[in-house]
Amino acid sequence: MQKQPHPISPLVHIQKATDATTMESTERKYDAYSSYTPNRLKSFRQEANVFTFQSENQVALEVRVLSATIFRVRYAPQGKFERDFSYAIDPKFKAIPTAIKVIESPYAYALITDELRFIVSKDDLRITVYNSQLQLVSSEIEPYRAISTLLHGLSEVRISKFAPQQEVYFGLGDKASALNLRGQIKQNWNTDAFAYSADRDPLYRSIPFYYGLNKGLAHGIFFDNSYRTHFDFAATQSNKTTFFAEGGEANYYFIYGPELMNVATQYIDLTGRPELPPLWSLGYHQCRWSYFPEQRVKTVAQEFRDRQIPCDAIYLDIDYMDEYRCFTWNEDYFPDPKGLVDELQAEGFHTIVMIDPGLKVDENYTVYQEGMKNDYFCRRTTGELMVGPVWPPACVFPDYTNVAVRDWWGQLYDELYVEQGISGFWNDMNEPAMFKVDRATFPDEVMHYYEGEPTNHRKAHNIYGLQMSRATTEGLKQLKPEKRPFLLTRATFSGGQRFAAVWTGDNVATWEHLHIANIQCQRLSISGFSFCGSDIGGFAGVPTGELMVRWLQLGIFHPFFRVHSIGNNVDGAAEADNEKVAEQMRINRLDQEPYAFGDEYTKHAKVAIELRYRLLGYLYTAFWKHVSQGLPMLQSLSFYDQMDETTYAQEEEFIFGDSLLVCPIVQPMTAAGIVKNEEDELDEATIKAQLIESQEIYLPKGDWYDLYSKQKYAGKQMIALQVTLDHIPLFAKAGAIIPQYPVQQYVGEKKIAEVLLQAFFAIGEHTSELYEDAGEGYDYENGNYSLKTFTLIGSSDTCEIKRTTEGNFMETQSTYRIWLHGLPFQATQCLVDGQAVKFQQNDASLEVVVSNEFTQLVVR
Repeated sequence: MQKQPHPISPLVHIQKATDATTMESTERKYDAYSSYTPNRLKSFRQEANVFTFQSENQVALEVRVLSATIFRVRYAPQGKFERDFSYAIDPKFKAIPTAIKVIESPYAYALITDELRFIVSKDDLRITVYNSQLQLVSSEIEPYRAISTLLHGLSEVRISKFAPQQEVYFGLGDKASALNLRGQIKQNWNTDAFAYSADRDPLYRSIPFYYGLNKGLAHGIFFDNSYRTHFDFAATQSNKTTFFAEGGEANYYFIYGPELMNVATQYIDLTGRPELPPLWSLGYHQCRWSYFPEQRVKTVAQEFRDRQIPCDAIYLDIDYMDEYRCFTWNEDYFPDPKGLVDELQAEGFHTIVMIDPGLKVDENYTVYQEGMKNDYFCRRTTGELMVGPVWPPACVFPDYTNVAVRDWWGQLYDELYVEQGISGFWNDMNEPAMFKVDRATFPDEVMHYYEGEPTNHRKAHNIYGLQMSRATTEGLKQLKPEKRPFLLTRATFSGGQRFAAVWTGDNVATWEHLHIANIQCQRLSISGFSFCGSDIGGFAGVPTGELMVRWLQLGIFHPFFRVHSIGNNVDGAAEADNEKVAEQMRINRLDQEPYAFGDEYTKHAKVAIELRYRLLGYLYTAFWKHVSQGLPMLQSLSFYDQMDETTYAQEEEFIFGDSLLVCPIVQPMTAAGIVKNEEDELDEATIKAQLIESQEIYLPKGDWYDLYSKQKYAGKQMIALQVTLDHIPLFAKAGAIIPQYPVQQYVGEKKIAEVLLQAFFAIGEHTSELYEDAGEGYDYENGNYSLKTFTLIGSSDTCEIKRTTEGNFMETQSTYRIWLHGLPFQATQCLVDGQAVKFQQNDASLEVVVSNEFTQLVVR
């Protein structure tokens, strides 16, 4: 019996064709379709690591063994495979030569590596995967299926997997819903999703990669298809997980762990690792829509420096442009751009500006003229230019799937980047977004060059932002090869982490969105995009002071750390003669700087931002591990201990780097904790500062130290902490050594003379690392870096810390101040490289200052 199309399929009012090429019935419908599902195996052949199976009805399956744990699967419904091309796969990725044993039985072929048994059924080419211990990892509940219609061609390719009752699912990028995807239906279609809600889908990015975890065994599926894709995680049928695309090829990568972290590192090997960013880009960034005129920008910068609140970057949104013409300046607002950029740079601020893909239709606009002359803009199938409204009422859009267009686009940054000294860029609206129509983007019939095989927007839509990011980053590297580029993008696709950082888009100033930001950044990080963050405080709406502080406290632990808001562009407050008028204009402007909510909240905001700067060495080391080893910088607790089923439902807590456990506060406090006399008159901020919130936290396996009280807790339990507004629960793993820098107002403000090492005692041997380099340029690739490995060895009466160093980078610190917490004994002696030194001990914590050249510290 013919199965009916999936309910979300576009195949409505279409009749089944009895023959793929002819229909003799006189009855006509809107369209007619043919379905393709493999039947009995007809032929099998092997060429090195590539295995091809063809059924009697011509459906072909290709299995390519890329390593002992990575298998690539492709289907061709009529036996002919598409061009083997992907924007997502890193060109540097190389298959690992693998021993493969092939066994044929009457029922199946088995492709066997040291780790997996990949079995293809002879009945219908269904795939079942076992590990080397013959434990079931994955199986298809139905054979591959494709549907082609007379009017639309190939319209659906579908894979359906068996979903064991206890299997959980993670990944898919920054979906705003629960971390565990089981029971959810999601799709990927890059969408301008202003003020989205938790159930809004799709959002800005398409990352068709997910994890399955069942009985402690993890695998990943990367569905490398750029069409609109759909994922049904046992929602429609409790025993079936399905993924399908509205065109293209059923082309996916099966990645075996068995650890979730192994899957994560293999996926980023496949799709590419980013470069180390400039160190300043990990500092605090301030943005709004918009800062203008230039005096307003200078005022904001001065406020940060006067208040001693660290900040490294200030952003200019679309209003810096001349009538929204990209790569231009509004001379009324910014009469001397280079002068402003130089002045900000002298005060330690990097300037970042927005560049959109929508270019104004204007015969007097040089960029438009050049693009038209060289035919660089997207066209419809009729040959007509694709013209649509974004900020200008009529825009054209570069076709970034053409290498000539990418080369041209990259050189357009020359004046801003080279001549005027802009430090970084922000590619926005690149889904691509389009105003006035519900669709919010191009129609399907817009054409793209697609590296020499022209196609329509159905295939090119999801990779448009990725290719814009690529064009920008490649251009910046060509213009200034000695400088590490910084680029932020809104839309992207798998593999886009090679070119740009991301943020979660136009969120809302609500407590719900604070929770969503936490979920989204965890999910982005495990989906290959560790350089991620959210619009702190919310883009739309106005946060309370309490919400702003709590969001900053979360943002400390997101690699991209930026406040951004919609604001209200009211001019003149800085120039107003009357102080009351100026203050009212400031209020009307809906400011969202960390000092805009009153002194009490400013104090807590400043402490949060300062903690970010104290942890820059730890964060930079985590980024180095991400770049060199593929490790996600943020890990959901299930990735820390996948054998602990309790972690599957824990969403608030996450691991930052490899040694810090963070539990943000995502609910407002209540008044129950206020202690005040009747005669006291307390403003809201003072009241909130006194509130105490009891926060439940799940601690995963191991022992954990409260970073504030230094109290030690055993893992695998739920605890409750009393938390005030000045901090969120933060724990260090026992055995870890956490480096902390002195606070700076911006990266490079002063030489770091002393680094604090907070060491947390544990029995046994534990290692921690501190990676340092110049924070800019590429000398680290030639050995000009410093990697310090600290090994803590603890016993009941001794604690030893060993240090080794590799690399040629000369760090500036002359001393380390070591705080050793949790000692189970009263110290009587402290030796540094065999020499007794003075120390101080208070309860279970010991403090000692040592030279930066020390190699061994022993405490007895």
